Amino acid sequence: MKLTIITINKNNAFGLEKTCFSVVNQIFNNFEWIIIDGASDDNSVEVIKRYSKNITYWISEPDTGIYNAMNKGINKAIGEYCLFLNSGDWLISPTTLQDLFNEINYTYPADIYYSDRIDCNGTRVNYPKNLTLNYLITYGINHQNSLIKRSLFFSHGFYNESLRIISDVEFFFIEFWEHKSVFVHLNTCISVFDVFGIGSQNSKDQQKERLIVFNNVFKELSEIILESIIYRKSIYRDLTLNYSFSLPLLFILLRIYRFIMKNIKIISSKIRFIPNYFIKK
Repeated sequence: MKLTIITINKNNAFGLEKTCFSVVNQIFNNFEWIIIDGASDDNSVEVIKRYSKNITYWISEPDTGIYNAMNKGINKAIGEYCLFLNSGDWLISPTTLQDLFNEINYTYPADIYYSDRIDCNGTRVNYPKNLTLNYLITYGINHQNSLIKRSLFFSHGFYNESLRIISDVEFFFIEFWEHKSVFVHLNTCISVFDVFGIGSQNSKDQQKERLIVFNNVFKELSEIILESIIYRKSIYRDLTLNYSFSLPLLFILLRIYRFIMKNIKIISSKIRFIPNYFIKK
């Protein structure tokens, strides 16, 4: 199984250096490496040229955003799976890809393999072994720690370039919800995630795009899902921790939630305060 590593970059020479160093020091070499640079005007092109003998294809030209650049990489890729390792992210150790493929050889075939996430601030986020839509909507997984079968893009569609921040989130939703793609968890962590990238910031813009994504993917269920997210942030969230998006169960839970919230409002309007035990800490 051949892998394509796709690195996109714009004006992040320092982060790109870390990414490149981690890739060229892999002991495993059955992969191609593509770098798509967005016409950087810092030292990024110099960094790319320094590693050019290890790069299968690279280009530096204007693009219309992150997902336009990622789509360019997909179109140039020939590997069976794609790993989007953007500038600022880096493979954990020189044996990462070797360990990864050793594990894949002894696990189930998948459309998308994903591993736990390690952030550059040292935080580790453990993803569930069995991914549910509930978890995907509430927490998500990230593309820096996912191997995505390249054929999915050609069969189901590339990244939505009208989205600026979370098109990769939409892609995972579509694969899981619409196409029932097989997601398999790996024990081998793939990369360290740059938490200072655009996808980790701009929370207001991200929320706006989430509304668009829910409407795009879930359509008539969008309003219910949005309500359930608010529900899971309330003090009643423990009721929903283990459900795996059973619609009948979701309807029942939301009905109970609405009843409770309605009565809390009636009581609080009469006594003009809400007891401390109703307030999420």
